[in-house]
Amino acid sequence: MVKRTAPLVAIALLATACNGVAAPTVPAGTEPVVRVLDGDSLVVDVGGTETEVRLLGINTPERDECFDEEARARARELAGERVRLAGGDTDRFGRLLGYAYTEDGNLINQQLVAEGMALALSTDHALEADFKAAEQDAFDERLGRWQTDACGPPGDADLAIEELNYDAPGDDSQNSNGEWIDIINEGSGATALGGWSIQDESSSHRFRFPDGFMLLSGARVRISSGCGTPTADHLFWGECDGDAVWSNSGDTAYLLDTSGNVVDRFAF
Repeated sequence: MVKRTAPLVAIALLATACNGVAAPTVPAGTEPVVRVLDGDSLVVDVGGTETEVRLLGINTPERDECFDEEARARARELAGERVRLAGGDTDRFGRLLGYAYTEDGNLINQQLVAEGMALALSTDHALEADFKAAEQDAFDERLGRWQTDACGPPGDADLAIEELNYDAPGDDSQNSNGEWIDIINEGSGATALGGWSIQDESSSHRFRFPDGFMLLSGARVRISSGCGTPTADHLFWGECDGDAVWSNSGDTAYLLDTSGNVVDRFAF
């Protein structure tokens, strides 16, 4: 169980490593950029073969989601005509996972996070701590995607993520309702939550509050990951097949208003 605490202050150097893994060395050679697909993937000519590269450790909005176009445009600007690639693993889609550097050696993955164009994934890679610190700084400064009006007019509700239990007792896949997230209304009046949403770091876990749902001043609502009968203070994500929402190895919860602006963020 995780409760709201003050954010940790992290000071990291690019030369440091996460979990003892050596930080990558900026490659000497460059490769031609064929095209940029979105904010976190591009096609590069590697040795004469067009290769899709998935930028390691980050995630940008999906196509047609808020800030998708801005993230894609910035990735295209940073990549330019040629990039330096570090990495060799592939993901389940056969894409090359790696760090992409500009011709002058700046790390594109981290730059996108630092500018609020991308979020930092909780994945085990050499620069994970640096990326996480960059996201925290960008969120604190409300840059890019984290601007209060990045996706449209912000609401006047005062809602926050109060508590999150990401590790259900026993096997999470057998007890999806054992993990949950609590949202509290810290404002002075009741708030209609229809159209508000919650998501995690992935591109698939999305919860949308039902139309007509109201949260009174000072009240809390719990959203469990599994299935159940909704009440005034308990809703269900709907992962009825037993799949967990929150990753026990690390994840981030985001609370979005009706415009899609990120109102609150909860990392663990």
